[in-house]
Amino acid sequence: MSAPSIADYKRLNDTREVVVKRQDLPLSCPTDATALWCSHPRVSLAIDTSADKTARCPYCGTLYRLID
Repeated sequence: MSAPSIADYKRLNDTREVVVKRQDLPLSCPTDATALWCSHPRVSLAIDTSADKTARCPYCGTLYRLID
């Protein structure tokens, strides 16, 4: 078995999408549901002011989608 490549790590959360509701705001990543072993520094995401009501975490790439 070969070691993971840098491309593998960059792809980890490319397809991860989390749906949030207004009651979940303000939004930050990682969320409280994220396992400690895969967390990163907490970052606030201004999803409620984005035009398409989405925000992508700059650390892990998780896409958050706001539904009303």
